[in-house]
Amino acid sequence: MNIQIRILTEDDAREYRELRLKSYQEAPLAFSESYEDEKERSLADFKREIITRGDPPEWFVLGAFSRFGKLVGFVRFRRDLRSKARHKSMIHAMYSDQQYRNQVIGKKLVEDLLLRVKRIAGLEQIHLWVLHSTNSASEFYKKCGFESQGPVIKKDLKVGNVYVDAEYMVMHLSKDNL
Repeated sequence: MNIQIRILTEDDAREYRELRLKSYQEAPLAFSESYEDEKERSLADFKREIITRGDPPEWFVLGAFSRFGKLVGFVRFRRDLRSKARHKSMIHAMYSDQQYRNQVIGKKLVEDLLLRVKRIAGLEQIHLWVLHSTNSASEFYKKCGFESQGPVIKKDLKVGNVYVDAEYMVMHLSKDNL
């Protein structure tokens, strides 16, 4: 299947909201946000979330679209805007629709993201949190070039009666990684 990757715009907000809410329902242990909290957010809130900032973009959401134009995956990227931390950035969320996972959407999203961030002057690191549940993405991120930043944080979140551990990961940007 042909997957196209591009930065989301305000016009994509409704479809992005639907996919975000689906991600919380499908994988409640994979995100720190919950469906119950996020379903109350307005469409305007999701429009603000996907606003692109910077030239080249330093804050953006990449979307993966099927050949039929359906949004089937996303990754949110934010550069730290604090003057002492501008060398760092963060992946805040990544998800691909279960029906399309055999399309290696996550890998395509990360590869496209890396091509974009290499244009950001002074950016040295990409950070992320991985929540360890039955389907932890830790191994996926390691294959992409991220490494653990220390020990796993035990019982970082509590979903109902289930505790979820977290791992802080980083990719140090260099010519080898890009």
